[in-house]
Amino acid sequence: MLTKVYEDYAVLDAKIKELNNQKDTLKTQILEELIESDDKSIITAVGKFTLSNLKTWTYTNKVLELEEKFKASKAKEQSTGDATFEEKPSLRFTAIKL
Repeated sequence: MLTKVYEDYAVLDAKIKELNNQKDTLKTQILEELIESDDKSIITAVGKFTLSNLKTWTYTNKVLELEEKFKASKAKEQSTGDATFEEKPSLRFTAIKL
């Protein structure tokens, strides 16, 4: 019985990956259509699709250097034991390569 749970999980995981790939393909098509039509949104029977802009930030070297110092400080605290951590159970699934 327990083996079935593992198999069901693996099958569902594969289906989710496939659905996400299909969703990404459709998303690209919808974005292209909205951009070409100069529409900011389209209302359909299933909902509203809106074209929006997301910001991608680029930082100066000064900020990037601060980020590196911050990462180094975090690593130092982890290695010295000053930083604390909490362990929680987690599931990792690796599908076999077909």
